[in-house]
Amino acid sequence: MRRVRYPGNGAMLAFDLPDADTADRVCARLRLIRHATSLGGVESTVERRAARAGDAHVAPGLLRLSVGLEDPEDLWRDLEHALHSVQ
Repeated sequence: MRRVRYPGNGAMLAFDLPDADTADRVCARLRLIRHATSLGGVESTVERRAARAGDAHVAPGLLRLSVGLEDPEDLWRDLEHALHSVQ
């Protein structure tokens, strides 16, 4: 995964995993990043939009990540751990 550094905090990222099962397993393995349907708070959250009723047009493996105020290195470690654990 390529790391991009931005000054300050806060960003919205989206990435598409192979399928809904893989995306759900990644969300379940995150420890610091919370799985939530509300994005944009001070804590980092992730959601799989296609899991919500009425959002069938969204790719099943798409995850949206809202970056909060946590230490960026902690967030990278959490995300890398979750992604590598489902491979």
